[in-house]
Amino acid sequence: RKTANLVLAEGYHIPAICVDTHVHRINNRFGYVNTKTPEETEAVLRKTLPTRFWIEYNALLVVYGQNICKPISPLCSQCSLSGICMRRGVTKSR
Repeated sequence: RKTANLVLAEGYHIPAICVDTHVHRINNRFGYVNTKTPEETEAVLRKTLPTRFWIEYNALLVVYGQNICKPISPLCSQCSLSGICMRRGVTKSR
């Protein structure tokens, strides 16, 4: 599903939400969703995220997840959203 949505969005510019581990983690950590799987996250985002953001959403969050909002010990001190982030699941940050 993730790969199919990525092909639709990036290859054909058809609005699709590609939810990988970064997108899933960041949305849950921030408190935008409260889901257990990427598939559940995608379903919630389809209902709540405006379609105009679907294509670029994955690319933005993947880069952010790789560099700032890392799975282990995220760089919360460097995050511009730290003041409003719920930090769900974060036990240690830098």
